[in-house]
Amino acid sequence: MPAPHPSSCLSRRVTGHLRPHWLLLVCTLFWLGCARAETPPELHVLIDVSGSMKHTDPQNLRQPALRLLGDLLPPSAWVGVWFFGDKVTAMLPPKPADAASKARLRAIANRIRSNEPFTDIPHALSDAAAKWQTGTDRNILLLSDGMVDISPDPAINARAQQALLDTLIPKLRAERIRVHTIALSKEADSQLLAKIAADTGGIFVAAESADQLQRAFLKIFEAAAPRDGLPLKDNKFLVDPSVKELTILAFRDQANQPNRLKRPDGQIIGIEQSRQLPGWRWDDSGGRDLITIENPPPGQWQIIGAKDPDNRALILTDLKLRLTELPTRIYPGEVIDGNLHLTNHDQIVSQPALTQVIKAELQETRGNEVIQAIPLNDQGADPDIIGGDGRFNYRLHLIDPVGIYSLVATAKSPTFQRDWRQNFAMAPQAPIQLTAHSQAAQGTVPASRSVTVTQDPTVIEPGKASLTGEWLCQNSPNHTPAKIPINLVLSQTIQTLPAPTPNDVPCTLQAELQGTLTTGRSIRLELPPLNLVALAAEQTTATTAPSRSPLPATQGGIQWWGVLIANLIALPLLGLSIWLWRRRARRTIQLLILEAKT
Repeated sequence: MPAPHPSSCLSRRVTGHLRPHWLLLVCTLFWLGCARAETPPELHVLIDVSGSMKHTDPQNLRQPALRLLGDLLPPSAWVGVWFFGDKVTAMLPPKPADAASKARLRAIANRIRSNEPFTDIPHALSDAAAKWQTGTDRNILLLSDGMVDISPDPAINARAQQALLDTLIPKLRAERIRVHTIALSKEADSQLLAKIAADTGGIFVAAESADQLQRAFLKIFEAAAPRDGLPLKDNKFLVDPSVKELTILAFRDQANQPNRLKRPDGQIIGIEQSRQLPGWRWDDSGGRDLITIENPPPGQWQIIGAKDPDNRALILTDLKLRLTELPTRIYPGEVIDGNLHLTNHDQIVSQPALTQVIKAELQETRGNEVIQAIPLNDQGADPDIIGGDGRFNYRLHLIDPVGIYSLVATAKSPTFQRDWRQNFAMAPQAPIQLTAHSQAAQGTVPASRSVTVTQDPTVIEPGKASLTGEWLCQNSPNHTPAKIPINLVLSQTIQTLPAPTPNDVPCTLQAELQGTLTTGRSIRLELPPLNLVALAAEQTTATTAPSRSPLPATQGGIQWWGVLIANLIALPLLGLSIWLWRRRARRTIQLLILEAKT
């Protein structure tokens, strides 16, 4: 089983509620123990070799994509490869991603074909999930251009797909296996592949053409097995003396225009020159250049070619940047506490002379767009917890629309630079929904308010989540809102949360979900405020005789003494008006009679 998720080791203050400082210290010390145990990634790759691939991947770009994935994997990872069509063939049993395994994987990539009649996705997933190493982070990468297709009979295929969803996927989820899926072509069953990824906590990527396949593999790699890199700016990057191996991924504007490299000494190296250099390996297939250099000279390097956002400079070094592990699938509203820190020979770097000069930043990005950027420090200033401990703390509140995002951490000093990139998928909605209900008084039925709480049992572990927070009720515009705490254990799919009384007061619910997901990880999710409108005071029913007792001076909002004064003033004026009207009428009549006589 995978090691516990690091987020389970974290505990920080909830917004608006400050925990004692000693608790933060205990938490940080506990996190030190969690941070030492890195969970190595294990990736089982399933490649579709059915006959339909001749149409969707005519140039067999699955070959360079698999080579790309193998060369990018860190040495701490484990990797296995299976081909599947009407049968499943184990091409590489899970092995450490060392130089020998990567060489075997490059040879296996050259054997990818498109000649089997069916697409047995359930059998492929079952075989790939059968055996894992102890203590690894389990990931399956499934690439297919089709759907569940094991027979010419559509009814058999439909039953096989339903069994996959009802039986196999829950089993994978229970065994903490994430399945990342790539749909190659519009003919693929994208809905099924997306559901497999969503139900297991993985990432789904749609590659409408084989040309997009390598970028799709890159997205999966950076979600399942991220590794240390160097920040690129205008295709330039700084190599320091601690770098033992440099791997450069450079995409091209056009497939026939290969990239070149400029070394610190100013020499320009292309693919032909690289073949004469010891420790260099250059793969220029599939519209990109993948260059691996052993013991690269320190100094500034430059990629001479397209400034592509997917260009990368990845390294092997003892001076590493580490980031709190991020879930590969996140739900809108999640709050994630974590930190980045440097390690040298697996020991945390905490010397103030070094950490105080490091400029660290955390960015959330989507493509070229920066969603948010958070400057970090190790000086105890917000958002840091304890200054001088070597950890640059942060808090993320993720509320983005559905899609694939990247969390990019950078640390820069005068002598070295590092970055760490991890991808995650934002789910379309939170696994819990709150719905307000208000009912005005009708007849003998009094007014009422309530909140319905609906949770997704396929996402939230039943009985292992609770809703906590408080109601804020505004009794008077000039007074501080009354606070009414709530703590509701979510034991059912649909539950009712009673609303505060009385009903004629507006209230706002501020709540958060804390619990365990069916994928095994913990979740803390801040819900958007929920407003309950004030209901009018209950009306007297039609069957009750109206009261004849006099009302107090202010009841119903009517000022009776004001009415009395107004009447006393109005009556004399009314009498005067009538007298004047009658006098004018008599004079008018007299004038008419006089005129008639004349």
